[in-house]
Amino acid sequence: MIDVRTKATPRLSRTSPPRRRYGYDTRFWGETAKAATERQSYWSATRRPIPCLAFVGPLLLIYELGVLWLGGSSAEALRTGADGWMRHVLARLGVTDQWFLPLSLVLVLVAWQVVQRQDWRFPLSTPVGMVLESLVLGVALVGLSRLVDVGFSALEHSRGHVLALSPVSARLIGFVGAGVYEEALFRLILIPLLFALLRVLQTPAVLASTAAMTVSALLFSLAHHAGTPGEAFTWFAFIFRWLAGVYFAWVFMARGFGIAVGTHTAYDMLVGWLGWHL
Repeated sequence: MIDVRTKATPRLSRTSPPRRRYGYDTRFWGETAKAATERQSYWSATRRPIPCLAFVGPLLLIYELGVLWLGGSSAEALRTGADGWMRHVLARLGVTDQWFLPLSLVLVLVAWQVVQRQDWRFPLSTPVGMVLESLVLGVALVGLSRLVDVGFSALEHSRGHVLALSPVSARLIGFVGAGVYEEALFRLILIPLLFALLRVLQTPAVLASTAAMTVSALLFSLAHHAGTPGEAFTWFAFIFRWLAGVYFAWVFMARGFGIAVGTHTAYDMLVGWLGWHL
């Protein structure tokens, strides 16, 4: 009888790669090589800070240069509400440089990208898709405003959007500025702050996010009626802007800061420039 003994195949010894700061086999920007080679979908790319910056940056530059060019020595009179409020607070703190606020927004998005440790690259088609998506969401908000108008038609005859007589170029610059800075203030800054505060108070995450979105939308609506240049209060305008604030907050949470800015800007232009009056 022949005794056949099988020998176990020796396991190949694998030497573990050295541990890096951001994990194994990382690239210089902090993302693993495997993740870097995987193509991210459009839906995930638009939520990252750098594609948002590539989309919002030109709008921000157009607004700032437009204010300086059209306003001249009275440039502050052309600044939108959220922009003016934040600059007023900065001035009280001794910061009066006109480029401090836009540069701060750029640095916040860059810092956000660094903290996330994701790939800095994105397809050039992403900003184009963001423009188209913003237009679609802006049209949807116009439809929502018409539904609110139907509900209030028996109570009020005033419209929610009364345009001041001003040059077309100044109005366009104002629409761009409102889209950038109102979203930066009420969505990019306020929603995370409210959410963090509620979480410190041990509020459940779902309730905290819902409350943060709702309260930021309420403050967004009230801000349009505050101060000397504030709009005259009507229930139609107040309720619609509250719903619009919730809409923008939902877009911000689900689709990212860039799409929220694009949607806000697209809606303002559709209603205020192209004449889609309610």
